[in-house]
Amino acid sequence: MTDDSADRPTLALFGGSFNPPHLAHLAVAEAVADAVGLDQVCWMPAATPPHKQDDPTLASAEHRLAMARLAVEGNPRFVVSDLELRRGGTSYTVDTLRQLRAERPDTDLYLIVGGDSLVDFPTWREPEAILGLARLLVYQRPGSDEAAVAPAIRARTTLVEAPLLDLSGTMLRARIAAGRTVRYLVPEAVRAYIEAHGLYRHEA
Repeated sequence: MTDDSADRPTLALFGGSFNPPHLAHLAVAEAVADAVGLDQVCWMPAATPPHKQDDPTLASAEHRLAMARLAVEGNPRFVVSDLELRRGGTSYTVDTLRQLRAERPDTDLYLIVGGDSLVDFPTWREPEAILGLARLLVYQRPGSDEAAVAPAIRARTTLVEAPLLDLSGTMLRARIAAGRTVRYLVPEAVRAYIEAHGLYRHEA
């Protein structure tokens, strides 16, 4: 943090489908928040992620919101927002940041991004506007290549070390569909919710 931001609250947007939320999500969010000294991490389940439109494995917004809330229970620094779900349609980060900026004009905004996604950042909707609204907090992922990122993006980027846990929603959904356990891969409350509601039993 810079000295001029020391007295301002800080909030990082942590967006995704959270289909389902898993232990890698929690480990990354906690590591980034701790490294940068964030006041809050706002978990933001997407209504319709731009890269997952027409995805038959996407659980309903109601289920993903409920699972995200269960996942963050007990961590006062984590909050879950239904902003994108209420807005509906395709969820674009720039629209969400603009709304957060309007609601929290005195808060310094950050955006948590995986290193693999950073390479694709110029293809996002209005990347320059995103950089004007929030600083990027980038955690390394397999396939990350920060050296290939344009200097203008790197100038608004802070690299953060985070645990490299080989977990993904795709892998977890496949395990559930195959009747295999996801215990200790997702929070126990999330695992119980998935089982109670019969989610992901028939992977497309």
